[in-house]
Amino acid sequence: MNVLPDEDLLAGLRRRVHDGVRDALRGADTVALVNFPNHGNPGDPAIWWGTRCALRELGVRVGYQCAWDTYSPDALRRAVPDGPVLINGGGNFGDLYAGQQGLRERLLAELRGRRIVQLPQSVHFGQTENLDRVRRLIASHGDVALLVREQRSEKIARDAFDAEVALVPDMAFALPRLDRPTTPHLDLVWLHRREGDPEYVSHGGPPDGVRTLDVEWLHLLDPEPPWLLSHRLARRANTLLRVRARWAWRPFGATFVPLSKGWVRRGLHVLSSGRVVVTDKLHGHLLALLAGIPHVVLDNGYGKVRATYETWTSPSTLAHWADHGDQARALALRLLEE
Repeated sequence: MNVLPDEDLLAGLRRRVHDGVRDALRGADTVALVNFPNHGNPGDPAIWWGTRCALRELGVRVGYQCAWDTYSPDALRRAVPDGPVLINGGGNFGDLYAGQQGLRERLLAELRGRRIVQLPQSVHFGQTENLDRVRRLIASHGDVALLVREQRSEKIARDAFDAEVALVPDMAFALPRLDRPTTPHLDLVWLHRREGDPEYVSHGGPPDGVRTLDVEWLHLLDPEPPWLLSHRLARRANTLLRVRARWAWRPFGATFVPLSKGWVRRGLHVLSSGRVVVTDKLHGHLLALLAGIPHVVLDNGYGKVRATYETWTSPSTLAHWADHGDQARALALRLLEE
């Protein structure tokens, strides 16, 4: 296997993930893991899959798992009577995404006496009253470890919350090396958020004169990339079991890792379509890095992409920061000429 250009950087980030999670678990060998992202955004399944990889590496068993909308407190208590409850990482700690945040606040209110470990998150609150409510919940709970994935969120967390705060990279960095599932057939992939997305920023469109896939990977693709049989079966089983998931959580949870792998592989198909990628999506950046794809990185609406780049990935030889769309277009053209 060839060495990736940023192999040493990625190995160091993987070690920091393992060390940060190990410290937060305080020797626990069985945990509950909640907030599975049961949707097709490849970034969130990459986080879940990376979390399972990290826990396996650390010798930690997942005794209970659920999606944000299939949580059963009785099932959790029966399956994991004590020990930490882990909440999946990502970019939903705040008031942009009500479903995931709602479960987080419910756990803080209901599981006092159980250690809660929030895996690496970006923190963003648009409304002070929402921040104040979460501040009170964390203070009342009394045993919360809050892992944050970039320095911007670290500052918010340390200023706002009475919790153990630790700076730990995104859980996707615990993934193994990701190979391109296909060879490039275009010059450029322009992967960006669309108007109406709560993190949308207008960066303009791709440069003229190059063969481009202008895409939002949340939407249907034409054609859709092929799914491996094991991933298709997991997707079908997940759909069938979802209505029974509160009591049939074990077979439902068994679909989570293969389904995550399928969504990540679909995302890699998108990224691999071009010789160069331009993206304002955090996991467009991270998956391109893990797959060895040269790319240009733009910010999202509240600064988590820039903060992650500045905290962890700026030494990359594959990733090139752009402050605005014009700079991104110029950098993409330059990379295509190399």
